[in-house]
Amino acid sequence: MLRNIFWMGLSNAVRLFTGLILFILIARHLGPEEFGHYMFWYGTTLLCALLAHYGLSNMLLKEIAQHPENVADVLGASLSLRFMLSTGIILCALGASVMTERPELLLMLLLAHLVETISETFYVAYRALGHYARESQLAACAATIQLAFIAVAVITSQSAGVIAFVHLAGKVAQLTLILPFSKRIFGAFSLQSTYTAFNLAIRTKAYALDHFLGSLFGNIDSLMLRAYAAIDTVGIYQSGMRIFQGGNQAAPILANVFLPEIARQAIGKKNPFIVFALQTSFLIYGLIFGLILTYFSDQIVNFAFGEDYQQLTALLPFFGLLFFVRFFAAAWGIILTATGHQKYRAKSTAIHLIFVLSVGSYLTHSMQAQGWLIALILANVLLGMLYMIRVVRSGSGVSATLGMGTMLLGSLLFVPRLF
Repeated sequence: MLRNIFWMGLSNAVRLFTGLILFILIARHLGPEEFGHYMFWYGTTLLCALLAHYGLSNMLLKEIAQHPENVADVLGASLSLRFMLSTGIILCALGASVMTERPELLLMLLLAHLVETISETFYVAYRALGHYARESQLAACAATIQLAFIAVAVITSQSAGVIAFVHLAGKVAQLTLILPFSKRIFGAFSLQSTYTAFNLAIRTKAYALDHFLGSLFGNIDSLMLRAYAAIDTVGIYQSGMRIFQGGNQAAPILANVFLPEIARQAIGKKNPFIVFALQTSFLIYGLIFGLILTYFSDQIVNFAFGEDYQQLTALLPFFGLLFFVRFFAAAWGIILTATGHQKYRAKSTAIHLIFVLSVGSYLTHSMQAQGWLIALILANVLLGMLYMIRVVRSGSGVSATLGMGTMLLGSLLFVPRLF
């Protein structure tokens, strides 16, 4: 477990570093207004690409870990479904592009997200089979390639459209790197029939719904803020969200290591220590990173973004508390997925989304970005409570005392910097 966490940590550390540098370069280069346009379309196209992702990553981790002999068939079916969905999304985007003011951002960023979805299919299969070192090496190379492509674009161009095109080129280069290695590891795999892909879609619809609703976090934000605020507010908010999402890379590190192990225990002998280690890891990391965002907000903004983004300083403490409560909820959510309660998790995420949109609309209208962050904090506390209740009632032997006590005490540490 520790070795796997190390390799996943190394892989995501490289992704975190290169991803932060990448978005900081773009933000500083474009400025709040043009960066706002870029991130508005980045988030909008990512929402469209979520339909092609279809939440298959957690399903792949669970099924390949339990039945590794079927990896080629599961991989082929997953790729077939994602290709089929991607084709429909691209056709719709081509029709919609004639009605948008920035069609180049729409098409280039959408294609980049869809290509990344295909690459992610292979990465998840590596993790499910325990090839963490190989996945780490490939991810590090791919992230470095992406950073190099974007750095060249930032240096040579003032256009957000050119940067979007280079972003797509980097994702295509990553996929080209991954394919030959994957064929050697997984053996012969091929795309399967539309019928097989459709059956997989029906069987995994709960995963798709949960992933889509959960991934709205950080991406639907731009749409909400654009409705109630100026485009530069979107740029400032999303610059903070990039740092938030960079720290959030630890969540898939821990999930990809703990989820397969808990899934194996679901059909065998249980080890309560694994669940305790999962909760403790999420809570400690969420608290530490959240406090860094809160108490070092001035230094982070000045170092990363410069004077044009000073409004972000007042928002980072809210990002810090949000980070902590989101990790509280995520720990319980992983236990639900690993133990087969995916439908309940999807329903809980839907309730969470309804709460965010209703409360968030009101607070964003009156308080703009700060109001939206407050709504997200409250919604994630609600989500964590819903997850926790189901885990405890399922008879898994997990106590809610550690999670609730740490969440309440930890939240008090953020209060001095919030208002």
